[in-house]
Amino acid sequence: MAVDKTSYNIEFKAPVLPDPPDDYNVQSFNQMNNALRIYFNQLDKGIRDASMSPAAQATAWFLG
Repeated sequence: MAVDKTSYNIEFKAPVLPDPPDDYNVQSFNQMNNALRIYFNQLDKGIRDASMSPAAQATAWFLG
């Protein structure tokens, strides 16, 4: 059985990052870091979920 590698079921997209202020501002810096943190957490989860799928399919085939 061939595995379809064209459908990724990605439920998120890259965030719109806030425009930087003219002067350094801790609150603005933290806001941008938070947006990036959420995005990379979603990306990591998506990659882990995608890499688990073929293993689960192989186990089901073997046990079936």
